[in-house]
Amino acid sequence: MTTTIKGSHHSDAPAAMPRGLVVMIGYCVILATLVMTIPLKLLGQIGAEFGATGGLLNWVVIIGSLSGAIGTALLPPVASLFGQRRTTVVTMGLLTFGSILGAVAPNMTVLLVGRFIGGFTLGAIALALAIARANLSGRTLTVVLSWIAAAEGVAAGLSFAVGGLLTDTVQVDWRAVFGVLAVLGIIGIAGALATIPRQDGPGRGRVDWFGGLLLTAALALILVPLSMGSQWGWTSPAVLVPLLCGIVAVAAWWVVESRVPAPLVNTKALRNMNFLRGWLVFFLAGMLAWIMNFTLPKFTETPASAGFGFGYSALTSGLLMLMFCIGIVVGSASAGRLSRFVPARVMCLLAFTGCTIGMLLLAFVHDSAWQLWVWPVIVGLSYGLASASAYLTFITALRADEVATAASIGQISAPLGGAIGSAAISGVLTAEVIRIGQAEVPAEHSFQLGWLIGAGVSVVGLLLVALIRAPKSATDEAI
Repeated sequence: MTTTIKGSHHSDAPAAMPRGLVVMIGYCVILATLVMTIPLKLLGQIGAEFGATGGLLNWVVIIGSLSGAIGTALLPPVASLFGQRRTTVVTMGLLTFGSILGAVAPNMTVLLVGRFIGGFTLGAIALALAIARANLSGRTLTVVLSWIAAAEGVAAGLSFAVGGLLTDTVQVDWRAVFGVLAVLGIIGIAGALATIPRQDGPGRGRVDWFGGLLLTAALALILVPLSMGSQWGWTSPAVLVPLLCGIVAVAAWWVVESRVPAPLVNTKALRNMNFLRGWLVFFLAGMLAWIMNFTLPKFTETPASAGFGFGYSALTSGLLMLMFCIGIVVGSASAGRLSRFVPARVMCLLAFTGCTIGMLLLAFVHDSAWQLWVWPVIVGLSYGLASASAYLTFITALRADEVATAASIGQISAPLGGAIGSAAISGVLTAEVIRIGQAEVPAEHSFQLGWLIGAGVSVVGLLLVALIRAPKSATDEAI
């Protein structure tokens, strides 16, 4: 059993690193990201088998983001009550079961149910943060936090590259890929049992199940019309009524969270400028990541006969996305060293500036192939720097007994932003399509609009970080 290391997180004293636990933390992060992103490379096969297109097909990805947002909020408080080891085992069990359902799904309905169940694994990232904060300290904690963000980039790159290899070169059936995910879930169960310390005695606290249910309903009411608006009509009652109900549900959820004794998200903590800035950075970065995930592969795989695009294979577009993810890894890994000299707030400002420039270059300068291999690296570097600086901002600002609050408040924002971003960009890309042979692809204008939206999101992030100033004594300014 791995020895638990505890101590004040403000200490810079070196601490022994329990390697097995650190490996398990990285495995949780990588697997959670892999589960969310690899289905993007399987949509072509899935659509062909089930006859699904457009917004409905994209829900194979979106529904995982939806359940992932809920899992991100629920898992840390559940872990504080039932134990981190037990919660991780259950999470990996859900991944295994959901992946098996996906592998044997006879129709889209069963596949989406499996994806919803398996999508809770995205919460393993927040759970990994909670485990790191509760069991590590000093410089070890800082290093692990910065590399958690890098691990997300590694996993995303692997999912695109391996997904392209499997579907384009090896031509593995998509059901086999879900079978592999199930095996990885079983490995996660074994790893959790072997490395995560057992909790002594019963846990304390409550789990806000009602808040989780209300948030699920609110997100579903918002995401469905956002993703299907181009097919249903943006001004139709089928779109406007759910959107309005979703906004009302969000307001109701916020009121509930501000009054319950053990909220899913402690909204009062957002009055802390460290929290608020970190929350917003994660939310907007989540949106930016999914804008890139949905647009770059589709754009580069579009045949040149369309007047744009490069006709890349799934493997080549996967390698292109790997460049984006390498940028994330480098940006994230650099944040730990930069934090010794540069305040987290300044890193966030630089990051959103880089994202703005990268998105504008993608929107207006994309005629040559080399440009599509360089601009994503700029966005990736900026995204990685933003994510890592946000981790350092609000996670290290808390005491060990506040780690669940940190994970639930901060980490829930990333999948929330990702879910909204993926649904919105899905609606944009399906709003205007052109037919190339037997296939329909988004028009060039749709891609440009998506990247301009990304630039707008980056500018909003830049302004918010510039305007939200923490007190001079705030921890993040001293990191």
